[in-house]
Amino acid sequence: MSEQVRNWGIAVRAFSYPASIVPVLLGSIFAWYETGVFSWGFFILAMFAGMLYHTGSNLVNDYYDYKYKVDRSDTFGGSGQLVRGVMTPRQFAIGSLVTLGAGTLIGLFFLLHFHAQYPFGWPLLAIGAFGLLGATFYTATPFSAKYNALGEPLVFLTMGTGMVLGGYFVQAGNLSWNAVWVSLPVAFLVAAILQGNDTRDIGDDRESKITTASTLLGPTGSRIYFTVLALAPYACLPFLAAFGVTGWSVLLPFLTLPLLAPIIKLVWTVRDERHDALHDIPENTAKLHLAFGVLLSIGIVLSRWF
Repeated sequence: MSEQVRNWGIAVRAFSYPASIVPVLLGSIFAWYETGVFSWGFFILAMFAGMLYHTGSNLVNDYYDYKYKVDRSDTFGGSGQLVRGVMTPRQFAIGSLVTLGAGTLIGLFFLLHFHAQYPFGWPLLAIGAFGLLGATFYTATPFSAKYNALGEPLVFLTMGTGMVLGGYFVQAGNLSWNAVWVSLPVAFLVAAILQGNDTRDIGDDRESKITTASTLLGPTGSRIYFTVLALAPYACLPFLAAFGVTGWSVLLPFLTLPLLAPIIKLVWTVRDERHDALHDIPENTAKLHLAFGVLLSIGIVLSRWF
């Protein structure tokens, strides 16, 4: 049993869950900042819904990357469970259906809850439907976002702005343009996680004949793209404060710059397309995303208190 749990933990890439927890947390905290209302029960349900969709997306991603031979024994990508023969494609297919279905059931609960306020709970329905389609068609079919250089914009919208708005809506019961602006820093960073992954895998993806932003831009262009996505969140923070979206304590995430610097340095120093040193770029960027998002949430809390 413990071996099975370990295998599934690797398969779902549990280390990446902060990428779905942080935006829901941020959206919920910002709803409290604007309304003074916070429901722990709704926060936990929304967080699990985001994690379940995230899990389903990871499993679908591995399934199709294996099917189309994008993930191989000599590549960095995916969890590696299918390539190593530890688990079967059938297990990944069933796992994705179960997790996406469970996340959708939580969404249906929220739709019923907000039905009286909004017919069919349409704002949440739109967010959830977009998230489900994004989780499924990120890699499903050869026409998916990942294989056609649209992975970063899709992740920006679904796991960035979309999840923040979902977390906001279940607390506030409505949507807010300010919540969109607050979502931008974490949206840029979650897109940077993917772009770091694609920069690392540029040689493998070119060999697999799939089109990512990195294979289109080339080694230098992909590094510029990654750097812009990683720095953009810091550029957003002063505007959030200057335009009154939050208070000046929103600048707290600047404390994460020491985490960003070595990532940027590594990306630009190591130019070999298959160098082992590049392996941890996505995971290290994910850690930056977590630290940044938590400090941003704390900054918003401080803005309300002071």
